[in-house]
Amino acid sequence: MVETINREKQTSRRPTLSSLADAVGLSKPTVSRALNDYPDISDATKQRVREAAEALGYIASSRARQLTAGHAEAIGLVTLADNTGLRAAYQSEFANALAAGLAQQGYDLLVHSVAEAENELEAYRRLYGEGKVDGFVLMRTRRDDERVTHLFKNQIPFVTQGRTEIADHHAWLDIDVENSFQLVVEHLIDLGHRDIAFLNGGTDVFSSSLRLQGVRSSLEERGLTLRDERVLDGDFSAASGRLAMRRLRDEDPSVTALICANDAMAMGATSQAFEMGLSVPSDISVTGYDGVRLAELFNPPITTLAHSAAECGETLALSGAMLRQAIKFCCRRT
Repeated sequence: MVETINREKQTSRRPTLSSLADAVGLSKPTVSRALNDYPDISDATKQRVREAAEALGYIASSRARQLTAGHAEAIGLVTLADNTGLRAAYQSEFANALAAGLAQQGYDLLVHSVAEAENELEAYRRLYGEGKVDGFVLMRTRRDDERVTHLFKNQIPFVTQGRTEIADHHAWLDIDVENSFQLVVEHLIDLGHRDIAFLNGGTDVFSSSLRLQGVRSSLEERGLTLRDERVLDGDFSAASGRLAMRRLRDEDPSVTALICANDAMAMGATSQAFEMGLSVPSDISVTGYDGVRLAELFNPPITTLAHSAAECGETLALSGAMLRQAIKFCCRRT
């Protein structure tokens, strides 16, 4: 019985570089160079080694490859733990597509959650300093973004989903949100709305100013004004959408349309309207932004200006901007 168990353990043991080298009758360095496609190894030898590796079920150690190459073959995405519920829908779609796109280029996505924003910089320092990632993707860029300042100052590779004040100096991908919200306003005005309110996202988010500018400029082009009391501040959560709807109905019931900075707030506002006995859109129209898939399940369907979070994630990964930066800067790691 003991011999049988030991034999089973031995046969199920993962093939090593040494066992592969023995199988083809070559040295370990030669086999390693063949697997890594070095030019000094003949094509015939490379083919023989690869066929033997496949037959034995040999899988190269990613850790060994990372040590040899000097990089982690992983990109980091640091998130806040309180980004949950409907507010996390966009991030989830984006991250899934980003991970799939990176995988096509041989990279993994490491998602790291921190409890508070104050802990973010330490997470960036540790993950990069310990060699766990080659760089980062930043979401929801801020007006005064200390993450960007820190990474840029320390020459740590990064790319942002969204612009920043120093966007000319780093790689980024963004949607023309200003024009997007101009289109929303035009749609509502064409429907006959004149008393329009705007529920923005966090005031610290860089794109919030672009959203607000789009709403203001479009109203002004039609001879209308967005009064200051009709600009409400939310935090991209459904709860802030609910709060905004209650405030509007209590303080400014003449408003006939509420533009929300994302779908989560629009869903929250719509739910609150129904609980207050209002009909959407008969009594008040509500619009969102993002077009997250979860919104498709909402009843009634959310009127939203859609762009694909998944397409953004995939485009960032496949553009190669992050990978090129990672290769460029990896030799500077201490």
